[in-house]
Amino acid sequence: PLIDKASQFLEQASSDVRKISHNMMPGLLTKLGLYEALEDLFEKLSDTEGINALCKIQGAKERLPENTEIMIYRIVQEMINNTLKHAEASTIEMQLKVLPGKLDILYKDDGKGFDYQEGIEQKSIGLQSIWSRVKFLDGTISMESSPGKGTRYSIQVPV
Repeated sequence: PLIDKASQFLEQASSDVRKISHNMMPGLLTKLGLYEALEDLFEKLSDTEGINALCKIQGAKERLPENTEIMIYRIVQEMINNTLKHAEASTIEMQLKVLPGKLDILYKDDGKGFDYQEGIEQKSIGLQSIWSRVKFLDGTISMESSPGKGTRYSIQVPV
C-alpha cells in the first residue's frame, strides 16, 4: 500500500510539473512564434479575466531567435501579471511594432497606478524581472506610473 500511495503521489507530481511547464513555455510560442503566442495570450485574458485586453502587432512577423522570443514573452507576461495582481485595471493595451533592427513595445493599463520610485526602492520582484530581461536583450525601457493614472511601459529591443 505504501508503494501504491507513493506511486500515486509521483504521478500527480508529474502531471503538475507538466502543467506548470506548459504555462511557462506555451506550445504556441515554440510552434508558431512570439507574435501568435502574444495574440493568444491577450485573447485568453479577455476571455478569462474579464478585462478588455487589446494586442496590436504591426510589421513583418518573422521568427526571432528562440531565446529572444522567450524573453519578450516573459516580459509581456510579467507586465500583465503586475496589472492583474495590483492595478485593478479594466483595460490593457499592447502595441508591438516590428521595425528594421528592433522591436518597439508599448504596454499600458488604465489601473490605479503606483508610486514608481517606491516600487523601485522596495525592489519589486516583478519590476526587477522586467528590467533584467530587457537588459539581457540589450534593450531599453522607460516606465511611467503614478497613483490614479495607470501604468505605461515603453520597451525597445534590438533584433
